[in-house]
Amino acid sequence: MEYYRDPKNQIYADLSYRLGRIIFQYENLQTNEEKFEATLYISVLQNLVANCNEYIRKMTKTERRNSIFKLDYANADWGINQGSWIKNTFGEEESLQNFISKIRNAVSHPIPTDINSDFPSTGFTTIPDSSGFIQKFRFINSPDTSQNNYKQFESLERAEKYIKDNQLSNSNVEIRTINNGAKLNYILYREDKIFTRQSIIDLTVKELGVFVKNLANYLAQPTQANWDGASIIQLISAA
Repeated sequence: MEYYRDPKNQIYADLSYRLGRIIFQYENLQTNEEKFEATLYISVLQNLVANCNEYIRKMTKTERRNSIFKLDYANADWGINQGSWIKNTFGEEESLQNFISKIRNAVSHPIPTDINSDFPSTGFTTIPDSSGFIQKFRFINSPDTSQNNYKQFESLERAEKYIKDNQLSNSNVEIRTINNGAKLNYILYREDKIFTRQSIIDLTVKELGVFVKNLANYLAQPTQANWDGASIIQLISAA
C-alpha cells in the first residue's frame, strides 16, 4: 500500500510507523534461528534520529519549548535511564533534543572509534558481556578529536579559526603550544586540561529497543487524521 502523505505531501510519519511495526513484528517472530533484534534496532535508529533531528529543527521556538524534547532525557519516559549519558562536556542542557542530536551524530558520521582512548572519535560500537553477547551500545560524539586523539593545529591562525567556526569563543577555551617532535603544534585547553567536546551515551539492547519504539511512535503521530500536533497516543504496539 502507498505511504500516507501528510498535508505537506511528506511520507516520513508513515515510514516511522511502518518501521515501528516491523520491530514489533520481528520481536514477536517465532523461529528456531538466531534473531538479530539489536541489529534491527540500530538500523531503524539511524533512520529515525535523522528524521527526528530535522523535525525538531523545523519546529518553531514555541513548539520546541512546549514539546517533549525540552524534557530531561531521562524524564521523557522513553526507556532511557538516568546515567545513560555517561559523559557530556558540551556545556548544554541534557534534554531529549540534545540526547537525540548526539546519537544522530554518532550513527550518521561514524569513523573507527577506540572506546579505551581518552579522546575517542565520533562513532558507535558495542560493549559485550562476559559471555560474548552485546551488553550495550556506546554512542560517541566528539567533534574536537581526530583518529582517537585530540586535534592539533599547525598554526595559531588555524586554531583561532577553529574556535571561531565552532562558536567556542565564549567557552573559556585557550590555545597552547605542544612540542610534537620537530615541530610546534597548537592545541585547545580549558581549566588547565586539554579541551574536547565529548558526548558518550550507553544504552543496553533493551533500552535501545524501548527508545527506538517510542521514537517511532512519536514520529508516526501525524498519520492520525486531524492530529492536534501535541497529544501522543500509542499507535504502533496497539496496531
